[in-house]
Amino acid sequence: MDEGEDDILEDTLKAYFAQMNSAMKITKLVSEHGDEEELSADSVITGLVYRLMIPMTDEDMKDSLDEADRIINEEYDLPTPDLDSYDEKETVIISRNVKRNNCNCEICMNARVCLSNYHLHEPSDGLSQVFKDAIDNACIIHKINI
Repeated sequence: MDEGEDDILEDTLKAYFAQMNSAMKITKLVSEHGDEEELSADSVITGLVYRLMIPMTDEDMKDSLDEADRIINEEYDLPTPDLDSYDEKETVIISRNVKRNNCNCEICMNARVCLSNYHLHEPSDGLSQVFKDAIDNACIIHKINI
């Protein structure tokens, strides 16, 4: 790969990490406002849908891009999962709708509107389409309807 291709790949990764970082901030807020003890799949999906459909503010974009830079430029020692201790259980997944919280703050209300209009959303660029496809695939795998 030449230097130009490296820059394009790094910029794409940086944009993706920034989107994910911002989506996880929304996820955390939605989870807290829904009185969840820990992040749920519903809150994660809500955060991802919100970030896909509502553009970041300039300040949020700067913060998220700075965090993405930090992630790209630092090395991490990630723990190796102990696969021998993994207890495999048979799980039956029943199709269901994504759960929405009842909080009336601006972000939670906008998140509910985004979930209601998600099926009408058409991404404006390739990266947004990849983001939407990932949400759709996760919902198919986990049988969650938006």
